[in-house]
Amino acid sequence: MKQRIFVRVFLNSVVLVLLALAIFSIYTVALLRQVAFQALTRGLTSAALTAKVAVAPLLAGGRSPALDGLARDIAAEGRVRITVMDPQGVVLADSEQDPAVMENHRLRPEMAAALEGKTGVSSRFSGTIRAWMIYVAVPISSGGRVVGVVRASALREELDTADLSQSGEIVLVASLLFVLSLLAALALSRPLVAPLRDLAAVVERFSRGDFTARLHLRRRDEIRDLADEVNFMAERIQGLLRESADRAVELDGIFDSVQQGIVLLDRDGKILRANPGFLRLAGTGEVLGKTLWEVVRAPRLTEMIQQARTSGTRQLEELPLGDRWALCTVELMAASEQLIVVLQDASEQHRLAEVKRDFVINASHELRTPLTSIQGSLEMLEGGLDGDAARWVSTIRRNADRMSAIVGDLLLLSRLEARGAEPAPAPVDIGPLAQDVVERFGQRARERGLGLTLTASPSLPRIIGDPTMLEHLLVNLVDNALKYTEHGEVRVTLEPEGDGLRIEVVDTGIGIPAESLPRIFERFYVVDQSRSRRMGGTGLGLSIVKHVVQAHGGRIEVHSQPGEGSRFIVHLRRSIPAAEQKGS
Repeated sequence: MKQRIFVRVFLNSVVLVLLALAIFSIYTVALLRQVAFQALTRGLTSAALTAKVAVAPLLAGGRSPALDGLARDIAAEGRVRITVMDPQGVVLADSEQDPAVMENHRLRPEMAAALEGKTGVSSRFSGTIRAWMIYVAVPISSGGRVVGVVRASALREELDTADLSQSGEIVLVASLLFVLSLLAALALSRPLVAPLRDLAAVVERFSRGDFTARLHLRRRDEIRDLADEVNFMAERIQGLLRESADRAVELDGIFDSVQQGIVLLDRDGKILRANPGFLRLAGTGEVLGKTLWEVVRAPRLTEMIQQARTSGTRQLEELPLGDRWALCTVELMAASEQLIVVLQDASEQHRLAEVKRDFVINASHELRTPLTSIQGSLEMLEGGLDGDAARWVSTIRRNADRMSAIVGDLLLLSRLEARGAEPAPAPVDIGPLAQDVVERFGQRARERGLGLTLTASPSLPRIIGDPTMLEHLLVNLVDNALKYTEHGEVRVTLEPEGDGLRIEVVDTGIGIPAESLPRIFERFYVVDQSRSRRMGGTGLGLSIVKHVVQAHGGRIEVHSQPGEGSRFIVHLRRSIPAAEQKGS
């Protein structure tokens, strides 16, 4: 149960008051007891000194009725007990007991002090009268030596009686002080707690979302400073809430006006939010709370979401969504473990790409026939010509061959880019395939004074792939390396790697500038235009390589420095993932 702050402050004040009164009472009782003890010992000392004067003349006679009677008279007058002893501790007279039956007192503490010429004081239990006593002994001196001791004593009950009387008075005073302290604590606690209670009420309104509450205090202390800080905090929070609300409205407007489909998924894959662009693309209405799979039946998109959540990297791919195409981006927000999926309608771009691809294929087919006829006619002409005519025919034939190569590469690239043109999987021993390609280019390398070597690991795995596509991959990589190498060598290395293999083609050629690296896989892009024309390049070889790698679910890396050569690394899996075949 919640304890009110007033009760806590009041109880703390009561505890402090009780503690102070207890300390005060204990100290006062101890002090009064000490004062009473000192007063009693002073009275006993006076009685002993009075008796000393009276009994000194009678000591020489030892025990006597006169001495004993004198001790009783002095004791009766001073209401104390008087005892007279010689230096050996023998009791000569006592006001209450027969000295003849009393034991020797030489070893008593007060007696020992008196025999040294001092006033001895002690408090102990008396075995003679069976009660606690207080003793004061004074020496009787003659000729510079102690000739006797007079001792005055009284019951300690008198001291206890005085203590009891004084303790009652102290308790009465302490009780009055306690009551007054309680009233003072009550009066002081209320003005201290009241502003805190008001402050708690204001903060409670803050917790309910009402930041219009304010607390204004007239007092000038730390509580006033706290109230001012709370008021400032409320104003600041109000301002931030207004800014946040305005920003949320702006973001909602932007979110709803974006043409691309945007959807936010929680960690369980359920839709938290979707904009109208997504609803149009998905062709549905109510989607909140559903999984993306229930709304968009695209297996590859589901895989992209799983990959983004597992790897934490952005996934980007063009996918079919029913009868439409969309460029899909999936990105993980690590802080909240939520996913943002952006779907951009790419149906029109896909249709244009199909039209362009069909045009390239049709144009290539149409060009192939006249080019074949031209090449045949040039072959016939070359045999019967010489001089400038032969040189011109040779130039025409060389360019016709280059055009034929371009047409062939365009047809191959178009087939690779065509959706549904998947690899024809078959078991492939990449080693013999690479050996055949290297031997095919061996004569060309020797003619140019270049080394061309193949290093294949004996433990190469057999992979499932398209032999024709893989041959195109190796041919284009080796051909490209030889074209751009003037001196040195070209090395082809085959090694197993995880669940697949790695192909490396390394040359010591001119290298690739850093600004050209992102574009080398674009069709018709060449780093050195003059060299490409001189060597008969089409600018399509690396584009073909990239599409072959993608069709086999692999990846390719390029490392190059101008003047130091290039290294192309192809990572292939042992088999072609079906999902990646569909997305390639």
